[in-house]
Amino acid sequence: MKMGTAQKQNIATQHRIWNRMGVQKTNPVEFDKWFLICLRKCEKKGAVFDLSTPCMVKITWPGKTAILRKIEDFEDEYQEEHLPKFYF
Repeated sequence: MKMGTAQKQNIATQHRIWNRMGVQKTNPVEFDKWFLICLRKCEKKGAVFDLSTPCMVKITWPGKTAILRKIEDFEDEYQEEHLPKFYF
């Protein structure tokens, strides 16, 4: 059975919506992997990360004051910004 024009248009529309929303995956990345991906992206932009204690991260951007963030802050960001992209 061949695919009709209307069906092709529906599929194209669905793909455009997925691309606009940036959601093509059905399963979100786990926190550990998400955290490492974010660190690598920022390192490419020039940030330097230092694990000062097991639960604190020191972030230094070139020409700016260093920032201390807790791992809990990153977990909150993961819960509030990353996961909602997958669950509407």
